[in-house]
Amino acid sequence: MISRRRASFATVLGLALTFAESVYCETLNDYANHASCLIRPNNTYKLSIATQGTLARVGVERADKVQKGQVIAQLESAVEEAQIAAAKVRASMDTIIQLKTAVYAAAASKVERQRKLNVIAVSSTQSLEEAQSAAAVAKAEVEQAELDKKLAGLEVERLEASLERRFLRAPANGVITSVDLHPGEFADPTNPVATMSEIDPLKVDLYLPASAYPNISLGARARVTPREPPGAAAAEAIVATKDPQIDASSDLFLVQLKMPNPDGKILAGVECSIQFQP
Repeated sequence: MISRRRASFATVLGLALTFAESVYCETLNDYANHASCLIRPNNTYKLSIATQGTLARVGVERADKVQKGQVIAQLESAVEEAQIAAAKVRASMDTIIQLKTAVYAAAASKVERQRKLNVIAVSSTQSLEEAQSAAAVAKAEVEQAELDKKLAGLEVERLEASLERRFLRAPANGVITSVDLHPGEFADPTNPVATMSEIDPLKVDLYLPASAYPNISLGARARVTPREPPGAAAAEAIVATKDPQIDASSDLFLVQLKMPNPDGKILAGVECSIQFQP
């Protein structure tokens, strides 16, 4: 009899707790108060140089903050820089064009003289045609010299683009989390030189139960409070993504918020609490 009473009491207690929980979790913040919340970097990059070679320098160390476009590392590039210097000289010189232009001007003058002589029957038609042919060749050589100069300019651009591939630049604002290669070591596209985390903005991962799915919408605003370090100030975040499906094993779905972190004061990798704004 006592065991039956205990079983009945446990059943009633379980139903009461279930009912209380369903009433308690009727708002989005009720769900959020019991949810797992984690602040993460927006992106993590394994930084590799686009071509292979020996590292001449690595300009960062672990924990350094970097700006987008900042040089992280550089391969030895003395040969490439010399090639660019020579190509720039070729692209800037007008000597050949001036020479060919002078030859063409002389040939054109000869054509005019032969035409006048031909009119008064002093010169033959054959001489005029030979002069015209020579002028046409001279004009073509001027055009070829101008084309060669344009091609030399394009060669400078090609060599500069090739040289740029020997530099490793930060793809975003962030912080260096590890340096894996050092000056004098061999680098190639398969071996990261360094690892960088983008910390502005930050991502906030929030796992909510399936029953909260209708309550969350893209663009919703929330106040996120990091749990570390103690006393960290709350910051505003906006719902950026919402999983289109529920995880069957856990009955949870992931919501990701974006949180600005321009001064880098908010730490990534820490748990948090969250309160959605009406």
